[in-house]
Amino acid sequence: MSDKAEYEYCRLCGYVRRVGKGGVCPACGARERAFLPYEHKASEQRRMFLKLDVHPVSVHFTISYIAVIALLYIISIFSSELVGISIEGTRDLQIIFFPFLVIGGGITGIIDGKIRFRKLTTPYLQRKIILGSGLFVISVLIFFVHNLSTTDGLIGLLEGLLIFSAFGIASYLGWIGAEMICPIVPVGRPKE
Repeated sequence: MSDKAEYEYCRLCGYVRRVGKGGVCPACGARERAFLPYEHKASEQRRMFLKLDVHPVSVHFTISYIAVIALLYIISIFSSELVGISIEGTRDLQIIFFPFLVIGGGITGIIDGKIRFRKLTTPYLQRKIILGSGLFVISVLIFFVHNLSTTDGLIGLLEGLLIFSAFGIASYLGWIGAEMICPIVPVGRPKE
């Protein structure tokens, strides 16, 4: 069966569905007449990988992870434990694993960029690569600063600044990714 006759897209929001699903657009609620024929440019195998959303999932996990590290940092200013659980031990583990999550997000981002856009030289992808590299460096710095054998308040402040910088960069990377989401291009195009 040919892809050319199997799909239609909502011209209001870009949602793509198989022909014959009928009804309103499940994404934006537009009426059925908002749908027009659609032709996928990508192979079924490529579309299947993109549907897994490996990179967006790994990025959301990384952003959530650094948000929890930031929250634990704030809580640790006031108390060394929460509900009887040592905050320091929890932070230690999270800080150890954070650079690995950043690496995973970077690797899946490169794979996703190559599959989705076929190149890594677009302005947003280049910005994401640079910022992701910076995030990795900051994640390693957080690890080293956190493990310094000192109780100096300035070192604690430096760790906090690094943590919140990492959170800001991770959030910005997620925002850039959201800006790049387009259900029609480059995975397909409206049929003429």
